[in-house]
Amino acid sequence: MAFKTLQVPSSLARPNAYSFSPSHSSYQTKPPSSSQARVAAKNHLSSPPVLKCRANLHGCVDEVVQSQQLDHQTTEIPIVQYPSVVFPGETLQLQTFEFRYRIMMHTLLQETLTFGIIYSGRKDSRMDDVGCMVHVVECEKLVDDRFFLTCVGGDRFRVLEVVRTKPYVIARIQVFTDRCSLNAGHQVDLGCLMQQVERHLKNVTMLSDKLNWKRTQPGQLSKMHSPESFSFTVARLFIDDRSEQQWLLRLDDTAQRLVREGRYLEQRSKYLAAIAAIRDAFHHLSCDEKY
Repeated sequence: MAFKTLQVPSSLARPNAYSFSPSHSSYQTKPPSSSQARVAAKNHLSSPPVLKCRANLHGCVDEVVQSQQLDHQTTEIPIVQYPSVVFPGETLQLQTFEFRYRIMMHTLLQETLTFGIIYSGRKDSRMDDVGCMVHVVECEKLVDDRFFLTCVGGDRFRVLEVVRTKPYVIARIQVFTDRCSLNAGHQVDLGCLMQQVERHLKNVTMLSDKLNWKRTQPGQLSKMHSPESFSFTVARLFIDDRSEQQWLLRLDDTAQRLVREGRYLEQRSKYLAAIAAIRDAFHHLSCDEKY
């Protein structure tokens, strides 16, 4: 595998509570720019020499990183195909192995610490045309030329054209954001949709606990996120199907994404309820046989 996922340390992982996110509702997150990154070489007697690069996180692990001014503009960025769907605001850690991606990182260190990630799970092995930009907020280059990266998901994009494929893929992309959600000319009540999704989440969590299936606890997500950020968080943490996640990433309407997530979670809760009922039936049957 060209990029290997690393476990995110507790200091960078998305918290289940709101304590790590900004305390002011007016806080606006910004993607780290290349001017904010500083590169320093350190040699230690007790460890191999590494090149360390760090950028300010700006609290962006809890909010969707977006740059509205880039919407509908095109640019060229490196593309990495990855076995998972990456969403805006997500924090992930990677390490590079393949030679082509080591070349890519050397180039990014001199230009901009941003590249695109596209889910690579298509059965026909073709590259999807929708992905998520990620911003490198910290990296370490080891003596064997491997890179350890901490990245934060930024804007979504559509691939307009593959510019080249060697030594790594470069594509011309267009950033897109969610449009205003309307129904018969009237703005959709996103708060109501969020509450419906949360109710389904609670049912799924309750049934998973009953079956002793461990799941991430949803908490009060609607109070911690904007509707768009909430929908991405639900898609990342509670939607298990990668193809469904890719569809949710592709949608450019927050209301449609929330409705689709609600339907998915409702079907999931029915599935879990059926399994729980079957298990209870077998349990009662075994108890009756003992007597």
